[in-house]
Amino acid sequence: MRKLLPAILLLAVHGSALASSPLQTVTAARIVDVAQAQLDACLGGDKATAQVAVVGRPEDVQVLAGKLALKARKPEGRWPRARVSVPVDITVNDAVVRSTTVWFALSVQHDVSTYISDAAIGAAASTLKFAPHAADVAALQGTLVSDPHQLDGMRLRHAVLTGSPVVLEDFERIPDVDRQQRVEVMASYGVIRLQAKGTAVGRGNAGDTVLVQVDGAEAPVRARITDRGVVQVVD
Repeated sequence: MRKLLPAILLLAVHGSALASSPLQTVTAARIVDVAQAQLDACLGGDKATAQVAVVGRPEDVQVLAGKLALKARKPEGRWPRARVSVPVDITVNDAVVRSTTVWFALSVQHDVSTYISDAAIGAAASTLKFAPHAADVAALQGTLVSDPHQLDGMRLRHAVLTGSPVVLEDFERIPDVDRQQRVEVMASYGVIRLQAKGTAVGRGNAGDTVLVQVDGAEAPVRARITDRGVVQVVD
């Protein structure tokens, strides 16, 4: 016990020194201001028209005395979005001693492409018509289509409604051969080459192998897609 006494006394003195160390307070308002500045920088030209509200405010923070600095980090994830968190690091003498987060509600109005009429699943993008319409892009899900050429060779993967924003996730690429599509069937037997018509059982793109029901045949054959609407028998 006598051997432990000096160590106990040393810890007590050290703890007392820490307890008596001067502290400084970082107010919640200051933290929010730093986070707001970072958010404004991310908004860029949209800052003037964007609607921003603090929905998650941190508490005041006490840290040891020293050279104090606050630095906000860029929001991560999809941008813009309706709820944004901005992390703020608090440093004393260039060392991070605390981190906290400020939450914002965000609304950003932009003109986006929208469908001018309802459209069914499978409709080719080239047949669709779009019109600009103001929308809160922070509340939208998906990747907005800004150029119709982004949709070249694509079709709707699901039905869409009039006025809905046009997003890439609405579309899928049209395969070179689709299910139940009529195709040209090529077959080679030595120097003999045959050509027939058939119906694809599966779908795929050039290089893929699909089953094809050749007109007049009893069972489907395996064929490799060589071009759009053209297959080569591989059996």
